[in-house]
Amino acid sequence: MTGLPATIGGLRRAMARAAISVDEALATQAAAMRAYGVQYRCVATLHDLSAPANLRGKSRKRVADPSDPDQFLAGVGLAHKDIFYRESVAPGCGRPVPVIAPEVPKSGSAPVLMRLEAAGAADLAALQMAEFACGATGENAWAETPVNPLGTGIAVGGSSSGSAVAVAAGLCYASLGTDTAGSVRIPAATCGVLGLKPTQGLLPTTGVFPLAPSLDTVGILARSAADIAGTLAGVASRQCPALRAAAGEPGGIEAFLLSRPTARIRHGLEEVPLRDDVHAVIDTFLARLPGIQPAALPGLSDMHRCAEVVLHTEAAQVHAARLRSDEVLGRFVRAVALPGMALPAVWYREAIRRRARYLAQVMATGFGDADILLLPALPQGVPDWAEVHSGSAAFDGRALTALYALMPFINYLGLPALVFPLGSDQQGRPVSVQAVGRPGAEITLLAFAYRVERERFGNEGVPVAAEPLKP
Repeated sequence: MTGLPATIGGLRRAMARAAISVDEALATQAAAMRAYGVQYRCVATLHDLSAPANLRGKSRKRVADPSDPDQFLAGVGLAHKDIFYRESVAPGCGRPVPVIAPEVPKSGSAPVLMRLEAAGAADLAALQMAEFACGATGENAWAETPVNPLGTGIAVGGSSSGSAVAVAAGLCYASLGTDTAGSVRIPAATCGVLGLKPTQGLLPTTGVFPLAPSLDTVGILARSAADIAGTLAGVASRQCPALRAAAGEPGGIEAFLLSRPTARIRHGLEEVPLRDDVHAVIDTFLARLPGIQPAALPGLSDMHRCAEVVLHTEAAQVHAARLRSDEVLGRFVRAVALPGMALPAVWYREAIRRRARYLAQVMATGFGDADILLLPALPQGVPDWAEVHSGSAAFDGRALTALYALMPFINYLGLPALVFPLGSDQQGRPVSVQAVGRPGAEITLLAFAYRVERERFGNEGVPVAAEPLKP
């Protein structure tokens, strides 16, 4: 977004002093998405911001007033995973033909998108994703492989791959994705941006094509914790009233996050093997946190298995008709959904039954008296595409499974988690940490990450990953 401030907060301050208008800001953002989205292979469909229809399907010209406290996202261009209903148009879900969601919103658009529009945001594009949100990378038989702005040979996590690429490349300020077993957090970590998976149920999933309904969560990717917070204020204003109130003034979000109490922290670095250079970066960070103590997560492997049982079983229910038909499905969709057709129903019931017990156990032994549990995001670092692309001669299944080693159990427990970068490994690729919170502790996580971000990157958030590719 050449010529525009790097963060939503910076853009709002520029508009408040009349340095740029809403129309100028949106035109610049739309031009960047149009010019570079194809080169990064992150765009499924570009949207025409001059079209008179809004997300409620009514014909009217867009009116966004940055001086209106309720329009705190006026002039902000967002783009979202192609898994949401938009203006009664079915999402593509990484397929060549749109698919009909089991639950079509009466309004014609997903409520989360309507809430962002009500706050003044513009919807620039629908973004590429793994087919039906199945897969820890952006590999998709129906679409070209997305390009990581950090380097063409570097893998992009999934399934919200287009969201991470667009944010990292500076094509939009923030993006909504979905996270069922790490699908927001993994691509955020591979592209060196921030990714929030909120508490289960905080954000509505109506008008969002499901994968595993009891695990599915709408999440947010951005290059700043404050930008995630501002976007969250738009989609969860009733659930987060203090955050929404802070969003009404330029600079209010940033001040609000800095005013939060210092979080008490534990870490779980020993839960999975870490590559040495990844371990060194996280160790250096932890050494600067006073009084941090190690946590215990007994039963982690069983929680992971329970999460897999729930994922496979519910995905099989969602895709049962497709699995029984002649419809062509990619290998990753079949790998996720087919096992659920054979799993005993008692396994699923038992996994659901154990959920409350495991949550209580993690609260007691993992958190104790702490507010945040810190875990590695990618224990083996950001891999090459060749290591995780199933069609590559250098494919390594261990590199693929390492992408989600510490992700699914968080969805299973319904906890909020925020991935954000701390530094770089020996290859110069981002090393990210995963901050896990108690239920409803999104603001605690964002405040913690915002302080780290300011110390590490200054007031402009995580830098745009690379110079734009030549159009």
